[in-house]
Amino acid sequence: MIKPGPIAADTTFSFIVPENSKPCRIDRYIADVFPDYSRSYFQRIIDAGHITINAIPTKKPSTLVNAGDTVTIQFPAERITEPTHVIDRTSGIVIVAETDHFMIIHKPANLLVHAPSSASNAITVVDWIRHHHGDISTIGATDRPGIIHRLDRETSGLLIITKTNYAHNIIGGLFRNRDIHKTYKAVVAGHPPREGTITVAIGRDPINRIRMAAFDENQIDETGKIGSVKVRHAKTDYRVLEYFENTSLVEVKPTTGRTHQIRVHMTAIGHPIIGDQLYGKKSSLIARQALHAESLEFVFEGKKYLFTDNLPDDFEQLLNQLRTSTISAQ
Repeated sequence: MIKPGPIAADTTFSFIVPENSKPCRIDRYIADVFPDYSRSYFQRIIDAGHITINAIPTKKPSTLVNAGDTVTIQFPAERITEPTHVIDRTSGIVIVAETDHFMIIHKPANLLVHAPSSASNAITVVDWIRHHHGDISTIGATDRPGIIHRLDRETSGLLIITKTNYAHNIIGGLFRNRDIHKTYKAVVAGHPPREGTITVAIGRDPINRIRMAAFDENQIDETGKIGSVKVRHAKTDYRVLEYFENTSLVEVKPTTGRTHQIRVHMTAIGHPIIGDQLYGKKSSLIARQALHAESLEFVFEGKKYLFTDNLPDDFEQLLNQLRTSTISAQ
């Protein structure tokens, strides 16, 4: 197994699959070859057509590599951003807590955690890390240094940034083993039951690829698919904290961490998040989806950590308006 460590941006790297190797999916194989990078990182490079097998570009992560194959990877170029733009656009980031191994930050709403592609010009949390914490730039994947999980652009709240490869591996394992306990606050349409558990599989919407969709877990076949769609088990617990006239404030605890999970699950039970234009509709009361990552709880090196983040001003203003409207309607 090759373990070259992080590869410089805009670099082409080739290797030959050893003769004693068994056939393996290309995304899984190269993620094992380059343990400093995630499998999803290479899936994005595959989607861009920057990985070849025997000089033939592959666009499918499921493509098999065999003994003797020559694999060539074009690692993406590093994005260049203007420092003043980074400072202005990321001024809402606040360091909530910091240790030798990780920091906890407040990510404001309407800020991407990382660029969706190398062609994107959007300023992100990653740009903030590179500008203010350059020593983290070699932690994890080169295009997502220190990033171990993410929040959607419009979602505010707590985010873990790892500062050492040791922490990146340990905390990454905590996420994979579901030992990071996350709590969110959300305002949803209508009045869901006082509490409940949503167990609905999630996969890419076959019609609108920007969206994720909910699927009946009982219909998943032995390959993990429903029809042609790859789906994954997802579970979310919630409880209502406050009912308003036509909406509700809920506390949400996702057990799994699927893309758009809370948004998809609340929509699946008929109560989309207020202001979520992808899964619900625009709101006149808040200029983004009313979803906030309020707390993180986990054990690291035998010590229990609990971090909380107050609701941002726009979320508090939304609640005040809803409370006033409810009182007026009574």
